[in-house]
Amino acid sequence: MRGNRGLLLLIIALIAGGLMVFYFSYYGKKGEKQPAFQEAEDLKERAEEAEGVVIESPIIQAPQEKLEAVLGEEVGKREMIEVEDECQKMERDLKEFFAYLDKKDYIRELRIREDTFTHFKKIVRVLSLNPPVPAGEGFNYDMIIKNIYHFYRVLGLKDLMLIKLIVKNETDTMEINLALFYRWLMSGDKCNQKEGLPPTIDTLYRYAGYLINSIGGRAYLFRRETRLRLLINYYCILIIHEADKKKINNFGIDITPFLEPLAEDIENYQLLYFRKEYAGKLIDIKNYYLKKRKIS
Repeated sequence: MRGNRGLLLLIIALIAGGLMVFYFSYYGKKGEKQPAFQEAEDLKERAEEAEGVVIESPIIQAPQEKLEAVLGEEVGKREMIEVEDECQKMERDLKEFFAYLDKKDYIRELRIREDTFTHFKKIVRVLSLNPPVPAGEGFNYDMIIKNIYHFYRVLGLKDLMLIKLIVKNETDTMEINLALFYRWLMSGDKCNQKEGLPPTIDTLYRYAGYLINSIGGRAYLFRRETRLRLLINYYCILIIHEADKKKINNFGIDITPFLEPLAEDIENYQLLYFRKEYAGKLIDIKNYYLKKRKIS
């Protein structure tokens, strides 16, 4: 009997030992779970946390500064190509205009012995070498006389006749042509200058100031047809405004008194196709200076 009881105790001890081995094989000290169970729990928690998150496929990306440099270079190249195309188109349009003039009888009768585009560039260079003084006439009587006869002193009679004939015979396309000339004249910063053309902004500023701010310049414009006078005044204002923004309004020409009256004259002149756009631009410039004065 005692033998059977001892055998039973031995069996119980072995079963208990087996259970303890099983327990400690899956559970660590202090009741912590072993990696197999912990991994399942971790995966479950990660899945719950990742719910709604889009998992992207691994992509090797270039460093940010390298990427920006490459993109910047590509954008710069594209912009440069666009500028070159614009400059080439501008010059091509200008050449086409003068090629059209070369076929006109009134141009041929002048016998200038070269194509009008070549002659035009010579006129611009001569004018650029001898810019007028656009301010200070009130203190210098000799300056008034020089400004009154400025174009007659700088240009020859044949050149003056050429300009007058073009203005007289091409009135129908005057708005388009003056817009083209303005864009070309103001393209010096972005288009490469060739042989000093187009002129510098300082030269343009001096002539623009001369035409709207001096006795001689204003007298010259008042002798012109209304449409031409309004358009030249308008583009002179734009040039001086641009010079002022670039901090090269060296003669301190104040265009604000001209803005509203010129806008009204232009808007009321029915023969200007883009009169509302011109007037709107002048009012925008007026508001620019009003805001600038309030800030200062």
